[in-house]
Amino acid sequence: MGLFFENIHIHKSLEYSVEVLKKELVRYFEENGFKLAAEGEEGNASVVIYEPNGSEWISVASDIFQFNTEEDIRKVAEPLSKCFETEVLTAGCYDSDYLRLSLLKVLDGTDAWINVGRAEGMKQFRRTSLTPWKKIVADLDILKNIVKAEYVFSEEAFYKIADLIQMMPEQVALEVETMDALNVEEMTTLRFLAPEGALNLPEFEIPRYNGMPCKIGESQVVSVYNKGGKSKGFGIMFIGDYVENDEITFEDVKLQLMTKEGWQFVPIELKKVNWTQGKKCYYWSDAEFQLPPAVSEAIPLMKRMNMEFEREIGIRFTPVGNPRKVLDIRLVIYPLANSREGQTSWYVYRYDGSKRKYIEQYNRRRTDMHIGSTPIDLLNPEDYDLD
Repeated sequence: MGLFFENIHIHKSLEYSVEVLKKELVRYFEENGFKLAAEGEEGNASVVIYEPNGSEWISVASDIFQFNTEEDIRKVAEPLSKCFETEVLTAGCYDSDYLRLSLLKVLDGTDAWINVGRAEGMKQFRRTSLTPWKKIVADLDILKNIVKAEYVFSEEAFYKIADLIQMMPEQVALEVETMDALNVEEMTTLRFLAPEGALNLPEFEIPRYNGMPCKIGESQVVSVYNKGGKSKGFGIMFIGDYVENDEITFEDVKLQLMTKEGWQFVPIELKKVNWTQGKKCYYWSDAEFQLPPAVSEAIPLMKRMNMEFEREIGIRFTPVGNPRKVLDIRLVIYPLANSREGQTSWYVYRYDGSKRKYIEQYNRRRTDMHIGSTPIDLLNPEDYDLD
């Protein structure tokens, strides 16, 4: 999966001050229904101002920014440009396929746009002459070559442009979720309370429900995709009485991800931990895993399905132990930012109500679909613990 980020960069000027920037950001977000959190109040949305030493730019990242239209960009960029009498660069990168940069300066009418790459179903904003960029780029020919080049990852173009305009590399793909690794002394954080429904929380869904029972010693995969907003971090749990009694364990557990280079398999290690009401589960989580947002419903169906498939997260595992317990295997997958409402779970009898009913329906479906004289692989209720 590629990168997703949307951020703003303010060219340093004599008029700039972090206190004034804070006031401008508070004004902007309060106009959009957000309320600045009181001191000590956690809030549920963040804005971070990043001022790294050695950079000619001040960066702003937020989990609230959504630059879906040119108007969205202008609403936040133009007041900042006017206030500080300077250039404001707004960046958006979408799955590393499409990079969009806008450069605005109200004082002299600068209105320049760059598009690199293309994302299926993503509307490209205006293309303009690169001449206005000469105000911040010493060598315009180098910029032209950067924009014209072909990229596997579109953000590569921004890293090269950042070098030309004396912006630090860590400012390029800046997001609230990636700020932990940066120098806290160079950051200022504002926290807001979002109005109900303003935040699009992550939510997992299983796109193709696999109704085949697990088999001891054979690999199985369960895949999910995010149908909510972009976020960071997810976890998995294997739950059931078989965990308590050590009747089934899991080997060769790994993430199955589609990348631009092809399938990637990332081994993960389950831990047996206390879960709830004295019960135990096998658990793993990654707080840094970037969850891409849902694919826009405005994209044509077939393209949308392909994009959703590319963004799926697969959990591959091999059960080991008591074959009578395989129908009990239940896998819960959840985003850390919305663990209760955003979770989904997989177990083979989910849509049949009980293990016994599942076996009946499974055997009926297999029999109805059978053609020819080859034996049918049916399930025997006597082979499983059903009650």
